[in-house]
Amino acid sequence: MALIPLKQRALVHKPAERDPWGETKKLPPIAYKCRADEITEIVKNVAGAEVVSGVQIMFDKLPNIRYDDEIEYTNELGVTVKRKPVKIEPIRMLNGKPTMTVVYL
Repeated sequence: MALIPLKQRALVHKPAERDPWGETKKLPPIAYKCRADEITEIVKNVAGAEVVSGVQIMFDKLPNIRYDDEIEYTNELGVTVKRKPVKIEPIRMLNGKPTMTVVYL
């Protein structure tokens, strides 16, 4: 059970994979429950540079999200945001287990 209510959904689009014959195969998107806040803030990315983030998405525990994935979120007004993450930040409890993951787009 999540610490906060997860009322929204986000789709995670994985990059295409190559099969043994060398052809690329597009994978279906994965849907996750999330909490999305459309907040403009400055965060530091993986390289340490300051970048502007427009959406902060919180996921339960530690989902399989990487920096080369594209995350698609549609708000209640029908506005869709589809971007790659600029920062992925797992939040851990005292015992070391991840309780939630914050992804900045």
